[in-house]
Amino acid sequence: MMKWARIAGMCIPAFWLWAQAVSASEDPNVVLTVSRVIYPGQVVAADAIVETRLRKPLRNDLEVVRDAGEIVGKIAQRTILPKRLIPPDAVREVYAVEAGEPATVYYRQGGLVIAMDAVALSSAGYGDPIRLRNTISGRTITGTVTADGTVVVEAR
Repeated sequence: MMKWARIAGMCIPAFWLWAQAVSASEDPNVVLTVSRVIYPGQVVAADAIVETRLRKPLRNDLEVVRDAGEIVGKIAQRTILPKRLIPPDAVREVYAVEAGEPATVYYRQGGLVIAMDAVALSSAGYGDPIRLRNTISGRTITGTVTADGTVVVEAR
């Protein structure tokens, strides 16, 4: 009997430490909030993220941010208030090309490469289609944003 009491005595502290190590994504009563107001267009910084324990469990159909990787480094689409739940659609990816900004456009066909300057008519992220206006001719063209922020127009 004494042997089992010693084993149980060792297991209880180990279980307590394991329970303390449960992350926010695994604990349904812990969500992420921000410590300061983040306005639309601002980047969500890692130092603004705070784990918050809920008093009551959330409804099952309510989606909120539970992992910092979902929002850190992204752009706020709407005002994010401190100590308020953050829906996943409150942030968006950073645009590689912003509307109204100049962009370099490359046309490639076989070994031929032509570079030109254009102005973006809309904002787009990496791999997204984008419409641009050629600064010299005024024509509207459509291309795809590449990883380095340039736009590639493919031959038809």
